[in-house]
Amino acid sequence: MSKEDRPIDPKKIRKPMRHAPRGLLTQGVNILKETVHRLFGLPDILGFSVGYRPMKKIRIRVVILRDEEGTPLAEPHEVDHSWQVMAEIFRREAQVEVVPLEPSVIILPDPAPPEALDVHCTDGAWQEDSDIAGQYFRRYTAHTRWSKWTGYASPVTVFVVRTVSNIGGCSLGPLTEYVTLKSHMFRVKNPRVMAHEVGHACFLTHTEDPERLMFPKGPGERITKLEAIIMRNSRHVTYW
Repeated sequence: MSKEDRPIDPKKIRKPMRHAPRGLLTQGVNILKETVHRLFGLPDILGFSVGYRPMKKIRIRVVILRDEEGTPLAEPHEVDHSWQVMAEIFRREAQVEVVPLEPSVIILPDPAPPEALDVHCTDGAWQEDSDIAGQYFRRYTAHTRWSKWTGYASPVTVFVVRTVSNIGGCSLGPLTEYVTLKSHMFRVKNPRVMAHEVGHACFLTHTEDPERLMFPKGPGERITKLEAIIMRNSRHVTYW
């Protein structure tokens, strides 16, 4: 059994959360930033509802981790197809332009801790964000000049990890400014997984409609008008 396919030890998420205070504080601040941004964005919601739909922007950076031996979990060129699909979906369905935050794809120089290589989602992502994995991800999460303090135009950082429980990726929505994506997802025939997880970061939730982007197992790409409004009102999506 390869490292990529091996099951994750559920005991891992029951370890004491040594970094919980800082992690919980960061989650609370992110929720506050999201709430304030959405309140200030109410006029934009009204405009979009009546047909005023100018292009907005979302900034993305992909960060590739290294395993215990220092081997990158993916190569930068493997990200290209998923990036292109995400850009096409967001532009077509929500009038949102994907803007690469330079450098758009980076490989971290040193091996990542095991807690960040093999992560969970619904079965432990919140606990992990409050502990070692979350501390590690926040260290390398991308920021713009103003986003760290105000939340405005906060980039979404996509961390390429080894495993994500039994699924392809994970997002904690407004609690964090990053998502995790299993490295294997760049080598399968469903490249819209990155767009799906970034959608979660913008507060989009799962649907049972297989034609829509937020259907858990694809290959749908459609974003409804309501989903577009929610996405465009996120702190990650702005005019500048």
